[in-house]
Amino acid sequence: MLVFENGTIIDLVRQIDLTDENIEVTYFNDAIITPAFIDIQVNGGGGVMFNDNQSPSAIETILRAHRKNGTGYVLPTLISSVPEKMFSALQGVHQALAEHSPGLLGIHLEGPWLSPEKKGAHDPNTFFDPSLDELIHYPWLVQGKTLVTLAPEQVNQSALEWLNEHEIILFAGHSNASEKDFTNKLDHISGFTHLYNAMSPQTGRELGVVGMALRHNDKWVSFIADGHHVHPSNIVMAAQLKPKNKMVLVTDAMGSVGSQDGCFVLDGEKICEVDGVLINKNGDLAGAHITMTQSVANLLEWGIEKSHAFQMASTNAALALNLGDELGYLKPGYRASATILDQDTHCQAILLEGVIYNS
Repeated sequence: MLVFENGTIIDLVRQIDLTDENIEVTYFNDAIITPAFIDIQVNGGGGVMFNDNQSPSAIETILRAHRKNGTGYVLPTLISSVPEKMFSALQGVHQALAEHSPGLLGIHLEGPWLSPEKKGAHDPNTFFDPSLDELIHYPWLVQGKTLVTLAPEQVNQSALEWLNEHEIILFAGHSNASEKDFTNKLDHISGFTHLYNAMSPQTGRELGVVGMALRHNDKWVSFIADGHHVHPSNIVMAAQLKPKNKMVLVTDAMGSVGSQDGCFVLDGEKICEVDGVLINKNGDLAGAHITMTQSVANLLEWGIEKSHAFQMASTNAALALNLGDELGYLKPGYRASATILDQDTHCQAILLEGVIYNS
């Protein structure tokens, strides 16, 4: 049994050893209880896209949609946009954090400092190399975590150093870089966004971004396990190559997750889910229509050990965000947060800092 008080885990005990009759007990029969799932790349949910609405109420709609599907904590993710919208997103998350929105950890800015050659569904008209004068004027978060996905070859050295100095976590993604392009820049990068997707491939004569991600054991790699973005065998291979504590499961979920009609609007274009796939008018994958619980179920089906799958869905993300001393584990002193599943990995409820949300 998980014993908690005031949002903090006190102990883990057998039911027979629970002697205090005044403790309120909630039972979940035949349940799997894991550290709360953490998704560091969520573009939308409940019919809302973060790119279209950055208000605290929109953020809460996104959090609620994913909470019903097993995700306790989220980084709302802004897809490449104009500086004004980046300002709005940072300000919206700042306000939502101040209002203590349940499950909000910060923000993920996916671009717009990306490579046109690996743009995916991003609008290349928004891409630019940020100057220091531009960076200092953004309303960066004073609480919560900020993750930025960028193409190292498209960003100047001074900007990378400034972002590092201000404790902004940098992942490489949507990048066409060669190994040489990472010279003097790799130390500023702590991970790689959605492994295999929108990054230069590994070849016999060039590591590319894929090879760099797989080669460097001290770097995180996030990946999408919907079976459409990446072939399952490539995920299994990566899980064999990378240290177990360096692979981070993400959904890259769009507003279609938890919505009525499975559709959303991105850059003025309506995109709908068809047979589990989201594709824009250019034929590019436009994010994913999948939850964390479905992603975990896929990993188990593909042969990933259950303990490793849960680690990818929670603990590793907490470590990647430098939150490993408060999230990602079920042990005394940590936040009382857990994902409660049935034996088929369907979500029964979420425990979020001492509050139970039933699915």
